[in-house]
Amino acid sequence: MPFAAAPEVLEFDRHAILSGGIWRLWSGHLVHYSAQHALIDIATALVAAVIAAQAFGVRRVLVALTLGAPLISGGLLLTAPDCLYYRGASGLAVMLTVMAGAGLWQRARRPARCALVLLALTLAAKIAAEALGLTLSWSDLPNDVAVAWQAHAVGALIGAAAARVRVPVVLNNRCRHNRSEASSGR
Repeated sequence: MPFAAAPEVLEFDRHAILSGGIWRLWSGHLVHYSAQHALIDIATALVAAVIAAQAFGVRRVLVALTLGAPLISGGLLLTAPDCLYYRGASGLAVMLTVMAGAGLWQRARRPARCALVLLALTLAAKIAAEALGLTLSWSDLPNDVAVAWQAHAVGALIGAAAARVRVPVVLNNRCRHNRSEASSGR
């Protein structure tokens, strides 16, 4: 099978990245250990991306994905020296989930905000449990593959930052920071 080696060429491989395989900073998020692993990551990322795009626009979500992938991989290089290989989009899925939560927060009233706080605490507890090695693997990871909780933590931080960044919009050769300023003429 000519494509059997494709995951190895695309995965996050610490030594290959440090030897110049820079594309792996992005492509490691595209390959997975199993179909179930891919399905969980892709389904989570897709639902979160749709919600985030409604709140922040498609462009910001695409920029977050484009910049988030190498930043998450860079985070793994810096914070997980024992992580030699990584496959999966779970770091990106967490990033998009945090963006989606931030987008929902903007429109939510008190009861919904309470639910969003509980969800955020649950995500933080999940990442903490992963850091302590207390995980339930629903993604059919091989026995010798540990959950890369650092990718989830870095993804959450990048998602929070991406939701907070104000993207300037240029109108009439003047830089505006949001549509309400542009429409009010300020």
